[in-house]
Order: sequence, then C-alpha cells, then structure tokens
Amino acid sequence: MKNKESLLLEYAKTYNIKEFIGKDPIQYPHKYQDKKDIEISAFISSWLAYGNRKAILKTLENIHKEFDNTEYLTPYNYIKERGFERYRGDEKSLYRFYKNKDFYNLCQTLFTIYIEEGNQSLEQKIEKEILKHPYSNNPCLDVIDAIIHIFKEVEGIPINNTSACKRLCMLMRWLVRNDGIVDLGIWTILKPKDLIIPVDTHVHRQALRLGLTCSKQANMKTAIEITNNMKTIFPLDPTLADFSLFGYGVNNQE
Repeated sequence: MKNKESLLLEYAKTYNIKEFIGKDPIQYPHKYQDKKDIEISAFISSWLAYGNRKAILKTLENIHKEFDNTEYLTPYNYIKERGFERYRGDEKSLYRFYKNKDFYNLCQTLFTIYIEEGNQSLEQKIEKEILKHPYSNNPCLDVIDAIIHIFKEVEGIPINNTSACKRLCMLMRWLVRNDGIVDLGIWTILKPKDLIIPVDTHVHRQALRLGLTCSKQANMKTAIEITNNMKTIFPLDPTLADFSLFGYGVNNQE
C-alpha cells in the first residue's frame, strides 16, 4: 500500500490532465481567448457549479449558447449589449433555487463593472476594491471578501467568508493556477501558493478519511486547515491537491 503522500502525488498527476476539462464546468471558459470573455464565463460557470454535474453542464450549455449566438458571439458582447435584459424580474426557475432574475442581477453587476465603470477587467475591479477596503492578512481571503462586496446583491454569493466559499475558491483556482493544463491562469492578483482549496462535501469527506482535518464542519477554517496540510506535499501549489482529493474519492470509494 502506497503512503498517503505518494498516493496524492499520483492522483494529482492522473487527474490534472487536459481530458478532465471536457467533463467539468471549466470547459466553458476554455472556449474563449479574451480575458473579459474568460472572466465572465468562469464567474457564471462557478456560480452555477453546485448540485448534479449533468444538470450543471446542461444549464451552462444553454447559457453559453446565448452568449455565442450570431447576435452577440461572445460573453462580453452579451453583457455589453444587455442580452440579459429579458430576464429582468423573471421569476421562472433557471437552476435549482436560482431564478432567471438572479441571472439578470449577476449580469447587471457585470455590466456595471465592465461598461458603466469603464474599460476594466474583473481582476482590476477586485484590486481596486481591496485597496479601498483591505480586509485581512490572507491574500486569498482579501479577494474573496472583495468579490462578496462587489456582488453583494447577487443570489448565491456568500454573505461573508466564514463558510467554505467553495465556488469562489474554485473560481480562483481556475483563474490563478497557471500550469497550462486544466486551469486557465489569467489572473496575477494571487499566486498559486496563496490559493485555498475549494471544499465541498466530497472534498471534506476525503480530507477526513486522509486525516487532513478532524473538523466535522466544512467551513473556511477547515478549508484553510486542509490547504495548509496539503502545502507539505504541494508547497507552491496547494490547490493542485483538489485533483488529488477528487482522484482519491474515485479510487477509494466506500
């Protein structure tokens, strides 16, 4: 039986591969080359990334068909030309507890960032927010808190950073990790070593099995504990362990 470190290193190498992209919501921002298109697609894709994977991908496919149609062609043009306007006040279901009006509110916030406030990226907006309101001594928590403040009117964005903030941590893994395999690596606001592992029920379960945490609560304190323990194996790239824990779950099913 291989030791824990060897297994986690092996699983990281096995699952951090290009073939992973087509089975994951990250496939959608991979469709684009422009930074703003990638940011918009990645933010919306991570916002929707909870629950059943097939249902997530189906919903994201429908949204990206709207982005890519002949009227808009890209996510940025969709936001700029207000392709989302028809969802204003729409109470119909978009996905699980999200309604179409929630998608409108998210797109309206993106419109404010990209169009009303001038020619800036989402990363630049976050940098400005951090300068106005320095939040903590943890650079990843600073970014999370800035996003929470910017998108405070949007359903599904945490109200504070005490939860694990799984989808925001995942968004940052997508946009910051830069090994050129699965993740996109278009942001420099953080270094890969500063990222926090996205902790959901699955990751938490595997971390408990591996002794990476004893906490029964999947909150931010637990996510940071798991991340710090993974730094002993991946010191400069702890969220590479996200692939390790995925692989451990696949290969060691109870």
